[in-house]
Amino acid sequence: DCTAGFSTGVVTGATTCSACDGGHYSEGLAVNCSTCVAGSYSGSSSSKCTKCERGKYSDTRASSCESCAGGTYAPAGSRNCSACMGGTYSNAGAASCIACASGTYSETASSACTKCDGGTWSNKSASVCVACMAGKSSGS
Repeated sequence: DCTAGFSTGVVTGATTCSACDGGHYSEGLAVNCSTCVAGSYSGSSSSKCTKCERGKYSDTRASSCESCAGGTYAPAGSRNCSACMGGTYSNAGAASCIACASGTYSETASSACTKCDGGTWSNKSASVCVACMAGKSSGS
């Protein structure tokens, strides 16, 4: 009988147990190892898959989770990262996006906010800066 994290590979007559590869698991007494679903991972000889932590993602059969790139985010257990909307940004490995401050802006999937040019302004969470009205100044 094979313990958790191992499998026989055959239904009857097994004489040895083989370790499950990374990205696979068995709960014990298994003929074959099961596959970890996207958004989870396992090392070799695992009895279960572990959900990817916030800011990371994985595909099916993953032995580890990858960090999201700047400008993207992922909640725990994600199969991919989502782009931050315009007016927000994120650093690498983010679980959520952060709103740009007034006087700055960002486009979709940005890893930083950009300061508005002189003569333009923006509210918080802006995806563009707009020109000041005649006779007004942005103070930049």
